[in-house]
Amino acid sequence: MKSKKSFASISFLFVLFSCGRSVIQSSESITNHNLTLENTDEFKEAKSLSALGTQKLLVVPVQFQGEREFSQEDLTRIQKAFFQKDLSTSEGKNYYSVSEFYSQSSLGQLSFNGEVTDVLKVPFTVEEMTGDGNYFPGVPAQYMMDSNSYPSSYFQDYDTDKDGYVDAVVFVYSSPTSERTGNFWAWVANFATDPNPSRPTFFRHMWVGIDFFHKGGYEVDAHTVIHETGHLLGLRDYYPSDNYNLALGGHSMMDYNISDHDPYSKMLLSWAEPTYYDFTKHSSITVDLPAFEGSNQFILLNTNWNHSVMDEYLLLEYYTPTGLNELDAKTQYDTRPQGFTESGIKVYHVDSRIAKTHYDSRLYTTVFDEYVDEIPETKEKDVYYVIGASNSIESSRTDASRNGRYKQIALVENKTYNQLQSGVAADNDSLFQVGDSFDSSKSAYLLNGKWNKGGEISFRFHVDSMNEEHATLSIEYQGGK
Repeated sequence: MKSKKSFASISFLFVLFSCGRSVIQSSESITNHNLTLENTDEFKEAKSLSALGTQKLLVVPVQFQGEREFSQEDLTRIQKAFFQKDLSTSEGKNYYSVSEFYSQSSLGQLSFNGEVTDVLKVPFTVEEMTGDGNYFPGVPAQYMMDSNSYPSSYFQDYDTDKDGYVDAVVFVYSSPTSERTGNFWAWVANFATDPNPSRPTFFRHMWVGIDFFHKGGYEVDAHTVIHETGHLLGLRDYYPSDNYNLALGGHSMMDYNISDHDPYSKMLLSWAEPTYYDFTKHSSITVDLPAFEGSNQFILLNTNWNHSVMDEYLLLEYYTPTGLNELDAKTQYDTRPQGFTESGIKVYHVDSRIAKTHYDSRLYTTVFDEYVDEIPETKEKDVYYVIGASNSIESSRTDASRNGRYKQIALVENKTYNQLQSGVAADNDSLFQVGDSFDSSKSAYLLNGKWNKGGEISFRFHVDSMNEEHATLSIEYQGGK
């Protein structure tokens, strides 16, 4: 067999944002310049795809020796799943395409184009690669890079930022999805390759099987590749690795692959700004909160907010079973929970504080040191700055005394007990509807009414009314001014 390079997977995208418009009284729009992650080694290493503008995807069907061949129907389905802009409204029962979903979710701030290549036939069997201990996506990647069929100009065309890497590549394998060798599933990772401006190499990539493109009763189903595209853009998984403590209750694209992206993710991707109120001037206000679908408007609550995504706060979203929520609200997808069929207020608790960590050679992992508000310009060896909390225990880098307790983003349900921690999905009763009230001091989902970083949360609200366009909320801050 031809020798192959070694490969590895890594890190996440962090983007900062500011506050924005409000109905009653808001602070001025502020961009925080003290939390600049763009220049960190972690950001450069991850090389996440930009979430703004027009981005290109190189989609490569991969067939290993002795595995099933792609049919023309397969190739058409892949093309539609990624690039057809009206897939959900076209003839037949189809989910949104990647291009369609992200255009709507970003309100036109992100669009995708690209192509599906000819089938890349790799002259190695699955058994050969397993025995050689290879990283499966690395085999077709190296084979394609070494092929004379693709001139350097071809790869340069997919390196729009001219950094020596193809911006993003998707390998779609024909083999059935299974537990065989543990390789035939779906994920996004990075190759440990060096940049090459003259012949851009592969770095950030998606690995997904053709079986994922026709699930859940859809003729063309892009649920999985939309989720994985979120990883290409730098978002983490929000589901737990142990299937317990469903922090988001299953209801977000980066959770169980259904519905629209949540407000926090849209902040990270620079698509949306929160409405923020200065409760030192107004202890109680009444506001009209527009439906999140079609507006990307939401409210952020925290009287000591640092005006960055990288902080701890509550988010309020007026959810409606419309827009990108509509199909999953009408039809249950696969074995996932059905989307909320009713409208209501979704409350999120976000802990997106930056943790300083270091690599511990004895534990073979990075461990938590402290939370920080600024990233120093001077680099320290084996020191990394990441979002400390995670919805997965394995990737959590929080205070050692509460390791794994803090969640990056969690749904605060309208319930007197925390059903999500037992692995039970959220339902319509999780939403706050007309006549319902929220009190942070009495919530079963918050830490005794306190922020993870300490101090009382001290917010209440009442849902006064709802219609198709907006919900009216009375919000009260009960803390000191």
